[in-house]
Amino acid sequence: MDVQTADVQAPAAQAPTARTAAARTAAAQAQAVASQAAAPADRRGSSPIARLRAVSPFRDLGPGLRRVLLLGLGVAAYLTALTVALQFDWYPRSIPGYVVLGLTALVAAATTRRFPLTSLTVVSAVTAVTAFGLVPEGYGVRAPELLVPLAVTVFIAVSNGCPAFAPSASFAVLAVLAVIPWPVVVASWQIGGSVVDAFDWAVFYDRSTQLGYLVGCALVIAAALALQRQRRATAQLAARNRELVALRAEEAVRIAERERTRMARDVHDEVAHHVAALVIGAQAAIRVADQHPDRLVAALDDVVVGGKDVLTRIRSVVRVLKAAPVGPVADASGDLDVELDAMAGRLRAIGYRVDCTVLVHGQLPAAQRVAVLGVVQECLTNTMLHSSAEEVRVAITEGPTAWQVVVTDPGPAAERFPDVPRGGAGIANMRERIVGLGGVLVTGHDAAGTGWAVRAELPRGGVS
Repeated sequence: MDVQTADVQAPAAQAPTARTAAARTAAAQAQAVASQAAAPADRRGSSPIARLRAVSPFRDLGPGLRRVLLLGLGVAAYLTALTVALQFDWYPRSIPGYVVLGLTALVAAATTRRFPLTSLTVVSAVTAVTAFGLVPEGYGVRAPELLVPLAVTVFIAVSNGCPAFAPSASFAVLAVLAVIPWPVVVASWQIGGSVVDAFDWAVFYDRSTQLGYLVGCALVIAAALALQRQRRATAQLAARNRELVALRAEEAVRIAERERTRMARDVHDEVAHHVAALVIGAQAAIRVADQHPDRLVAALDDVVVGGKDVLTRIRSVVRVLKAAPVGPVADASGDLDVELDAMAGRLRAIGYRVDCTVLVHGQLPAAQRVAVLGVVQECLTNTMLHSSAEEVRVAITEGPTAWQVVVTDPGPAAERFPDVPRGGAGIANMRERIVGLGGVLVTGHDAAGTGWAVRAELPRGGVS
């Protein structure tokens, strides 16, 4: 047994209102997500670096072209500085080696991010060859300048996520080879015969400077590792932020869907019962019109009164839906007996016998009272639409642990409106109300097998 009247008679009121409220809810969620996502961007946009980038002449260039131009400007500034130093007889006194040094650093900066292993191998080889003096005269460069291309390569490779062991080990070995004057140590060893004395004599006068060079190389590796961790943390935060945005979008869709379902249920519960009684009353008026014209006026008066009641209910539903209530649409402060008498009176007015028994001490809590009224109203609507019975029995009792609602009709089952498509949401709405409060709903044929029975139990302690 199910209800189809709401699917036919209430869609005009249900669909626009549901879509409007759902769209309003989804829009609010999306606006909140957008505002929270835009807040970091606004803070970044107000920083000095962001303002400088906004007025930079390179802001309209692509990342690749901008990188090439910056590297070119760096090389031009480096060569200009070397030329000025040479003209004023400053250090360095021979420019070819430093030109090669600068070009090597440029190539390393341009290629290490894409080809880290190849760049590290080539720059390490160039550093080793220069450190051992295997270059033409005038091209030799000593530490620490000699280590600049390798420091650039190691820093870029490690900071961009390359495993740190191989670059760090290569940098450490070559730093020791370049900083300590090994040719002097070997020559002293050959003359004196003691490796310790030769090493101590070769580095004695420059020991603090060489230690400073090695500490500087260690700081380069430490800075690269710190930047690598910072970039990884930033990437993880960005990924989590994307996940949160996606989850919030899904939550907005889920809330909108839940709102649509709730609105459909409320419109169905409030309108279907009254419309069904109104239609049956109109049918009764048509039947008595020819043989008993005197009864027609009374029947039409009942139809008019019922129609006004339906309009009042629809306006109440629309007004409450516009206010986006969290709880049920039904009034939570009404009296259970009064509401039941009103429902039973609508059925008695169209010829049904309704037996209502209420054995409840005091008032039910608001949520349970609304659920009980919803179940009774749905059962009475189903009796009008899907049963040939002329009587309905309603019993509401209070047990030690739960309230019970039992609604039965003797049947037999017969569709009053066979042309109406089946597949309504009556039973689903009742089950949603009862289960939401921790109760149980059972529907099916009665003991005789011809009628229909609905039994609902609501725990007195609330949701369990």
